[in-house]
This record gives sequence, structure tokens and C-alpha cells, in this order.
Amino acid sequence: MEAPSSNRTPLRSVCFTGHRELPPRTTAAYRQLVKDTEAAIRRAFAAGARRFCCGGAEGFDLLCGKLVLLEKERHLDIQLVLLLPYTGFGERFSAQDRAELERQKKAAEEVVFLSTHYFPGCMALRNRQLVAEADVCIAHLTRAPSGTAQTVGFAKEKGIEVIYV
Repeated sequence: MEAPSSNRTPLRSVCFTGHRELPPRTTAAYRQLVKDTEAAIRRAFAAGARRFCCGGAEGFDLLCGKLVLLEKERHLDIQLVLLLPYTGFGERFSAQDRAELERQKKAAEEVVFLSTHYFPGCMALRNRQLVAEADVCIAHLTRAPSGTAQTVGFAKEKGIEVIYV
């Protein structure tokens, strides 16, 4: 991703998609994923993005929310927006992930619940909404079929850039 030129519309919004299962935190693979994701966030910011939309799921989503909030310490105009599939989403997370989601909900500029309850298809609805809000998608995709692969497909249908980390 390049910084915007005078005849390109600058980025406004980024969405994230990735798997719930990440490499163990003590591994080089995890450290590289964090480094690559941080770099992608910074490049998007440099290209004009200020709104970063996360789906709040365990794994990559929570990691991205955490990294956006860390970047916000350096750039106050960054906004974290959580698009959650339903009210009560996260109640079945591990205690650590539940606490992280609650921390992000308190720090986010906006928290949107797309439904009052779980229903089949609510995750796909959330994924479509993430893409609808975005000018670019940062993705950690290691396997298909998956919700992540579906979301990347939505981004490609929309014609937005997908940055793989």
C-alpha cells in the first residue's frame, strides 16, 4: 500500500479478518504476525485511514483491536470501531479474551451490535458489514473454507484491496 497521490482518494476505513486460532504467543510465527499486522496498520494510517473496524472475535480480531489501540497512543485521530454480530457476543470466550474484548469495547469510539441475539448467519452478516465499511481489508488467511476466506471473498467482490499478513 502506498501513500495516496493527489489523484487517488485517500483511505478512510480498514477492516480486519482472520482466524480465531493463532500461532502460540511464544513462537517466532506469532511475533512475525504481530510485526506484519502492525506494519499494515501503520501503512494504512500513512495512506489516510483513520477508522479501523474489528469484528471482536477471539484470535486475530482481538489482536488487531489491541494493536489499533496501541497505535492510537501515538496517533490520537485513529478510531477503533467494533462491529459485533449480536448482543452478548463474547460471553463464551475465555476469561482472558472476554476481559480483552471488554477493554476494547470501553476504548472504542463506536461499538455496534448488528443483532440483539445470535442467529444462523449472524457471523456472515457481521463479515459483510465489516467489508461494507472498508476501503481496504487486512487479512490473516491460512486456510479455506473459513469465515475468514468468506470475508476475503466479500472484499474481492467489492473490489477493495486485501493485504495479507
